[in-house]
Amino acid sequence: MRLKTDEIRIIKHLVAEHLGTAAEVRLFGSRVDDGRRGGDIDLIVTVDARPDSGREARLHWALEQALDDQRVDLLLHVRGEPPLPIQRIAYRTGVVL
Repeated sequence: MRLKTDEIRIIKHLVAEHLGTAAEVRLFGSRVDDGRRGGDIDLIVTVDARPDSGREARLHWALEQALDDQRVDLLLHVRGEPPLPIQRIAYRTGVVL
């Protein structure tokens, strides 16, 4: 996994701050593969209830600011709802932070 310990701590802290401590964060995409280079930070966050779009946007902005303007792709999935195809891929290939 190509995230530094500090980056993981920041991500987990900001997700908990914006979406609650029950939210589960997974990293997926190219950053999971140690053999690859570059790439944005792809995250899927599993929540109990869909947050309003403003809260989601504030989290996205806070992540990019705290991670030195690295590009972050953020997916949200509500527990109990059927996952979309991209969400299924994220769950299958992702790593819980």
